[in-house]
Amino acid sequence: MKKSVRFLLFFLAIPVLFVMEGCQKNEEVLAPSDSNMDSELVLKSKSLNTFFGPSIPVGNGVARAWVSVDKQGTPTAVGINLSEMALSGLPDEPAQFVLDFPDMKGKNFYKHALVDWNPEGHEPPGVYDLPHFDFHFYIVPNEERMAIGPDDLNKFDNAPDSKYVPPMYWKIPGGVPQMGAHWVDVTSPEFNGGIFTKTFIWGSYDGSFIFWEPMITLDYLLTQPDEVIPLPQPEAFQKDGWYATNYKISYTTSPNQYTIALTDLMFHAGE
Repeated sequence: MKKSVRFLLFFLAIPVLFVMEGCQKNEEVLAPSDSNMDSELVLKSKSLNTFFGPSIPVGNGVARAWVSVDKQGTPTAVGINLSEMALSGLPDEPAQFVLDFPDMKGKNFYKHALVDWNPEGHEPPGVYDLPHFDFHFYIVPNEERMAIGPDDLNKFDNAPDSKYVPPMYWKIPGGVPQMGAHWVDVTSPEFNGGIFTKTFIWGSYDGSFIFWEPMITLDYLLTQPDEVIPLPQPEAFQKDGWYATNYKISYTTSPNQYTIALTDLMFHAGE
């Protein structure tokens, strides 16, 4: 049956719950000339350096976070690599993986990444109940995120000023412990008669945006995509930092891996 606004209203009424947690110690590795980054970033290797955090097991493979910087150390992209085997052998229950960015790289703006595996999706039925990953990029430390409690209702409801919100984004009531409140793009296909394959979420807590989240189905990743998606921009930003103008989902064969990245980072002064 064709989806309609009623799915959005149901979604806005129900917070999404996740389980499990993990953490890893940071480390950094300079990417070699035959870096396992996607081809677009490799072409820029003469002017960019890529640093990697530690690998952690996911499914039958591994995942790790990375940051690319220019010669001045300014971040140009941040991302997560999943080896091809990471999409097989995934658990039947929801799982969560914490990925550390390399210490003191990329001006230390992005602090850690949180990957959620949802084997049966989540609410609302008929919209996000497909097996998918949530890839969160946080600008607060893992310890600060972990301190977000289930009873922090006032802090979940404390929304950033409208000038910091991109066009056509609506906040879901309530919030998720150890995560934050979620903002959805109401122009996404899943709210307009289409089927969810990928979408982009903004996340806030106590009046500030603290994460950005590509949400991508397993089936879509298995098509081995190579896509760059423009991101709507707000009028202003709250904090000095480097913010994505696009995000990318790609697959490469040398080596065989998937990359989910916030790209074309631009510096914005906080207001």
